[in-house]
Amino acid sequence: MQTVLNLILNPQYLILVYFSFIGVLFSLIVSFLPALHIYNVLGILMLLVFHLEVALPPMHLIALCIGMIVGYSIFNTVPASFFGPGDESMSYYVLPSADWLEKGRGYESVILTAIGSLGGIVIMAILAPLFIKIVPILKTVTGPHLFWILGAVIAYAILSEWPKGLSYSSSRLTNFLEGWKYLGIGLLTFFLASILGFIVMNKTLVPVDFAFQSITPVFVGLFAIPWLITNIINIGKVPKQHIPETVEIDWALVYQGSFSGFLGGFFAAFMPIVTAGIGGLLSSHATAQRDNRLFILSYGTCKTVYYVGSFLLFFIPGVYLTRGGLASIVSPVMFATGYREYFLFVAIMVFSAGISFLMLMPFTKACIRLVEKVNYKWVSIVTLVLLIPAVFKFTGFGGLAIMAVATGIGLMPVLFQARRMNLMAVLLVPVCVSMAGYGNHVLRFLGLI
Repeated sequence: MQTVLNLILNPQYLILVYFSFIGVLFSLIVSFLPALHIYNVLGILMLLVFHLEVALPPMHLIALCIGMIVGYSIFNTVPASFFGPGDESMSYYVLPSADWLEKGRGYESVILTAIGSLGGIVIMAILAPLFIKIVPILKTVTGPHLFWILGAVIAYAILSEWPKGLSYSSSRLTNFLEGWKYLGIGLLTFFLASILGFIVMNKTLVPVDFAFQSITPVFVGLFAIPWLITNIINIGKVPKQHIPETVEIDWALVYQGSFSGFLGGFFAAFMPIVTAGIGGLLSSHATAQRDNRLFILSYGTCKTVYYVGSFLLFFIPGVYLTRGGLASIVSPVMFATGYREYFLFVAIMVFSAGISFLMLMPFTKACIRLVEKVNYKWVSIVTLVLLIPAVFKFTGFGGLAIMAVATGIGLMPVLFQARRMNLMAVLLVPVCVSMAGYGNHVLRFLGLI
């Protein structure tokens, strides 16, 4: 730890602290705007760097990205709690937080999640030296088995969804159909998202010049636009929120929630395609969580370890695992890193987390005042009006077509109360099938090759 402090306080590296602070501030703005995901923003940033030929040293860019991803992993709890989830990773968190929001405890929910996020950062900082030894072994051991591990994750995600019948009848057939109505929508969503994934990953309509952003219209359609539409048509109003001086929690709960969340977050960060929503589902079921406080706190740990940990894995010397969207985005400008850069990453990560936590409380209070005084529907309308031209700008008419199809699929779980996690089949199924060696067979069957 002393080595890390010496590095971060060295005047040569102080500029990296400034860049990480700018990244945190930028993530604050991104988190406030509905439907704007940090990966989309970073992708656009990289396009601007390439096209404008900005002479930005790689480590300065990396420090900026660290600040943005750490800040976003903490700040994005606020819009998810008060406005709705913008992606699959936050969809799993919404139900318990919505219950707290209805009781006027939305602020407590956000702070509990942030405590979990800090717990995840602390655990990663402590285990950072061990990752250098452990991760290469895990990579070697799991490499040949990734396809069936992903297959098991897919199977569990489908089988763990229970019937949600809302009415009861004396007819068994009626009860059966009522229960399977929601499950059927979930399975249909999963199937359609899988087909869309095969098409987009092999016959995308996005122009070659914008291939860097080829997946953007898919996620904008699956998650962002359905969220905006829900905000626009929703006639509900956020109840008056209570801002307490303390949060009801103890150290035992922090330890238990952080441990559980770390398991799910690290699994999601290490495995390709798996997201924090899926990791949170697996870890909460594995540790039999019952307390809502424990669930909310552990999910804060899970999503932060997923977002930040997947980027951290890319910096482990000799491993350079490309997991998560951010590692893929920065890989074209990345250079071979050593132990110095790796521990510098850890130090900047801890600094960014501390700054983000301090900024979270006034940010949350400001958002509470906003939803109490301003009809957030208009913010969503403006965002939707700006989002569609932005997709067209970076992906063309082909991107708009993909976005329109993805929006139709993304609205299905929203309108019929099925799991939005099923939408992740757009990546999970094509990657799993390709890893298993059957990708070309499926593509031939679909007429894509």
